[in-house]
Amino acid sequence: MTDLIVPSIPASRGSPWQGGHAMNNTIARIGLLLALALPIATTGCSAGAPRHAPVAFESHPWTFRDQRGARLISEHYDIFTTMRDPQLVRLLPELMETAFAEYQRRVPPGKQPTERMQVYLFASRAEWADFTRRFTGPRASLFLKVRNGGYSERGVSVIEYTRHQTTFPLMTHEGFHQYLYHYVNDQVPAWLNEGLAVLFEGQRWIGSGAPVFDPKYNPARHNALADAVLADKLFPLRELLDTHAGNVIEHSSRTVATYYAQVWGLVLFLEEGAGGKYAAGFRRMCDQLRSRDIEQFARASYIWSPRTRYSFGEALFRTFITDDVAEAEREYRAFLKQRFVAGR
Repeated sequence: MTDLIVPSIPASRGSPWQGGHAMNNTIARIGLLLALALPIATTGCSAGAPRHAPVAFESHPWTFRDQRGARLISEHYDIFTTMRDPQLVRLLPELMETAFAEYQRRVPPGKQPTERMQVYLFASRAEWADFTRRFTGPRASLFLKVRNGGYSERGVSVIEYTRHQTTFPLMTHEGFHQYLYHYVNDQVPAWLNEGLAVLFEGQRWIGSGAPVFDPKYNPARHNALADAVLADKLFPLRELLDTHAGNVIEHSSRTVATYYAQVWGLVLFLEEGAGGKYAAGFRRMCDQLRSRDIEQFARASYIWSPRTRYSFGEALFRTFITDDVAEAEREYRAFLKQRFVAGR
């Protein structure tokens, strides 16, 4: 087996990564998620449940330092794991390839990479932290703050296994960031990037087959959002549009939970709130994310506006959704109150 060359980590005879293939160095992009316990609904097979053909994949031995594991190669993914549970390992390509189909359905691809996307799933925090220190170098201290470890960096997803209910949603959340990086455009405002990623946390497992993704099913995010509404702790909409997830990580766990829940709620609002009046604009925005000129398009609309401070997130919102952010915020808050608090 040959050494795996990881971005920004020199390959050497003493490299702890065995097997795999070389990757190109790319511009860094952080995708951070401080995961909560995200329950996965499991149901018996029903007549109306969608049927999926089993995902084809190859399995090969792989070693991380002195830990034996597996390398799983499917159509779009190269998954490296130190997990030993054969049932869980078998589900990994199924999970990610099913998620990939959903990613494409929501946000059409704009490019086709020549290599599979790499995912690392480690059985312990120590393995995850060891890999992270070597993979992220001088920036490791930032990534090591992530609880229930999961992040995407330079198009690679690195996940710490904790339990099914947390790890599977975490993998598909970070997998969406990874998909944008490789197939669409990594220059996407945080509110939209994170809001869409949270949609893929909602999973219903049908028997032992592939998961069915349900963007509205997310009890932990639901509860965090309801708590924020009741406590009047919501981010103002303009602040939410301008905030980067990396800026939230230094705050309390409650603030972090509110941020992720609120961007999830914002995406749901744009899809179905206010009588659906923003749905068409939201679909156009998602379709145009594959254009490398999308930020220039947003900047052009900003030039002809009376605003004095440029924010890509807000400019994109104004370009595709509405220029009346104040009215949208009133409708958004009403939607959150009715959807997540009424009848609680």
